[in-house]
Amino acid sequence: MPERRVWVRFLADRAGLVRSNERMILLFLLLLSIAALAVFLHYTTLVLEGLPEPIPTEPIGP
Repeated sequence: MPERRVWVRFLADRAGLVRSNERMILLFLLLLSIAALAVFLHYTTLVLEGLPEPIPTEPIGP
């Protein structure tokens, strides 16, 4: 029976390790998505700043 307890303890330790790895993967994906959002917003503002004004402020014509 002591052999069985060692085996169960080993499996429990491995399950804890897998959960820890899953947390690290989720944290990495969260940081990656935040970085992607920051890049997306940065380039969106650059594009929007480059667009012409919808209503011209200067009079058209002579």
